[in-house]
Amino acid sequence: MSGNKEIWEKQYGQIEDYLWGLEPIQTLIDYLPLVKDGKVLDLGIGEGRNALYFAHKGFEVEGIDISETAIKRSLTAAKEIGVTIKAEVNDLTKCEIEENTYSLIILANVLNFFNDEDIKGIINKAKKGLIPGGLIYINAFDVNDPSYDKNVKNAQTQSENTFYRPKSDTYIHFFTQNELDHHFNGYEKIKASETLLLDIGHGEPHYHSTVEVLYQKYRIKE
Repeated sequence: MSGNKEIWEKQYGQIEDYLWGLEPIQTLIDYLPLVKDGKVLDLGIGEGRNALYFAHKGFEVEGIDISETAIKRSLTAAKEIGVTIKAEVNDLTKCEIEENTYSLIILANVLNFFNDEDIKGIINKAKKGLIPGGLIYINAFDVNDPSYDKNVKNAQTQSENTFYRPKSDTYIHFFTQNELDHHFNGYEKIKASETLLLDIGHGEPHYHSTVEVLYQKYRIKE
């Protein structure tokens, strides 16, 4: 996993503005009413686009990212708009998540870059971190992504839908809806969708195919 830090520092270092912009993901806006008062944890916070939104809405927000540049930008953006977030540089495979603490945990465009064991470990930590009725949001490349076939040809297959890329010393995993449902067996599925989209945020325009899910920890009956 040593390659990830260098890769993301390079990505963020190539631009002076925000790599992903500061607009939050629409699904998180749409389902804001379901997020209970309390803490929000953004795993892979990046420059803070989702974290800043929830801080502005009055939530206590914490974030973790492997990129020091991203963390600095998220804290700068928070100061500029007058909100407070806690953000630290850390590896998601090594960080500790306090159990039964968070109303919402966000994993947006981050889980793809780990192997199977690490993915399972991160998800299990996140699940334990949720309060009853807490939500977890995941957005990730799926097996229909155009880069899937490129990795089949050019990378080393580690397991089903997981590849190791020796040149960059990184992993990439492509998800399926059923796979994520299996990880969250017993949770209420609030939203699930698969989308093909044109990415114009970095480099040459290119397509990604993603799966997006929102789960709730146990069904809450009022």
